[in-house]
Amino acid sequence: MTKYKTLLLATALALPLPVLAQEKGTIEVLHHWVSESESAALNVVRERMAEQGFGWQDSAVGGMSGANATQALRTRLASGNPPGAMQFLGYEGLNWNAEGVVRDFSEPANEKGWFDAIEPEVAEFVTADGKFFAMPINMHRQNWIWANKKVFDANGLSVPQTWAELIAMGPKLKAVGVVPLATGDEAWQIQLIFDALVTDLNGPDFYRKALVELDTEALSSPGMIAVFDTLREVRGLVDDGFVGRDWAVATGMVASGEAAMQVHGDWAKGEFLAHGLKEGEDFLCFATPSKTPSYLFLIDSFGAFTTRDVATTAAQAALAETIMDPEIQRAFNRIKGSIPARSDVSVDGFDSCAVKSFEDRAAAIENGAMLGALTHGFASQPQFAAVFADVVGQFFVTDMTSQQAVDMLVNGIANAM
Repeated sequence: MTKYKTLLLATALALPLPVLAQEKGTIEVLHHWVSESESAALNVVRERMAEQGFGWQDSAVGGMSGANATQALRTRLASGNPPGAMQFLGYEGLNWNAEGVVRDFSEPANEKGWFDAIEPEVAEFVTADGKFFAMPINMHRQNWIWANKKVFDANGLSVPQTWAELIAMGPKLKAVGVVPLATGDEAWQIQLIFDALVTDLNGPDFYRKALVELDTEALSSPGMIAVFDTLREVRGLVDDGFVGRDWAVATGMVASGEAAMQVHGDWAKGEFLAHGLKEGEDFLCFATPSKTPSYLFLIDSFGAFTTRDVATTAAQAALAETIMDPEIQRAFNRIKGSIPARSDVSVDGFDSCAVKSFEDRAAAIENGAMLGALTHGFASQPQFAAVFADVVGQFFVTDMTSQQAVDMLVNGIANAM
């Protein structure tokens, strides 16, 4: 028994019970969703829990694409005070499950067909050895470009078919006072671009070799040099005010026309929709340009740590079934900008960006091009993903050469082995 398990089993969660939920109890949920669209989407789950008589204690820790929330979770666990439920990204859930402290929901999963409702690529991050330990609520595609349609129309721009075409838009946009590409300087925001370039320039098989298998030959290859060379050109599209910029602020720049484009996951769409903008009229969505299209995915899932508190246990079960409810997934994802993690939810009622996401996901599964996003922890274990984030982040804000970046990457991965 690990020290974490000992602490968790010895701790009963004592959560406040609002009047609404005196009979069934309240569940504290730790997550990193703090933007307007994220909060609105999560409210779909909160309201269903309230209908069932359960209270909700919100513990939102934003920033660093979930890294701050993950650190908060680890601190809580170390002190023997876990939340009732928590949001997982990438290998986080798998690693806690390996500790033996995550609750098993395989009984309702078997009864309600959850195992059959998700693709193998999703199951890899929420199941293990017959155990269903985390409930996936959505699937985001990471390799999207979001563009201001009026800016494109006013400047005679069309959807770029290659990264060279996209980069060539820069001078024309700058000449009319428009920022070509909006981003912040956080490493994860830059890495969104890096991930896309790896597969767009070199193909899905190279992505697997370099980012999943961590093959030294691939990491040090001319193909990886080309990725950094292109990333340097992309840097020329970004304004000098990107330091300290939040991702949602960058999205707002595209929405207002201050910027033309943003390379970002489809949670950006939730921000456009939250401000009343319409796809096809106010903004455009298209995949990052590639001859061999891929689908870089991430999922948000929720797990629960074992506890002896009866009320919390009941609330955890209710939350699990709520998250896996097809109609909840439909309502949640229409607000969030993503598509359901369940592959059996109909596309009916979703907007055209989401319809394209459904279609591209199906094509990617068929073509072997559905790839876990490195940026959000779905390609490599955290110690390796951190090396990529460090190198890519430093490269973007310094005058480091592509060869230096590749050397730093190879050495960093070797040291993390």
